[in-house]
Amino acid sequence: MRTTSTQFDGGGRRRWPRFFLDLDWFVESDGCSAMGRGLELTVRGAMLPATCRSPFTEHVVLHVSFPARERLFKAKCSAVGGGRGWRLTFEEVSPDDLQLLGHTLIGEFGLLALPQPARSRSRSTRAHVTSMR
Repeated sequence: MRTTSTQFDGGGRRRWPRFFLDLDWFVESDGCSAMGRGLELTVRGAMLPATCRSPFTEHVVLHVSFPARERLFKAKCSAVGGGRGWRLTFEEVSPDDLQLLGHTLIGEFGLLALPQPARSRSRSTRAHVTSMR
């Protein structure tokens, strides 16, 4: 499995990295639906592959089949289409589904699934390091 690091629109690094999982998924949106296998996930959203060319509306429902549970993961999302695929941002997820997603990501990718702290150093730290040289 692989990780992807993409950029925010503001140019900063993504705090919650997306991880590719080889899982079955299904998306429905106002009478339009699509299904596939393999998507990138984070606890805040998902990226459907560029091969998904369905004309979704802004609000969709994502269903994902996790092997650890019989019931499908379900998230109400906002969707934005782009060059790499459909970017889904979770708006409503049940606590049980969110916990399952978190356990799955940490189980597959370990500590890489946790958010990375900001790496900017304060001015006083930079000044102190510079003065020590």
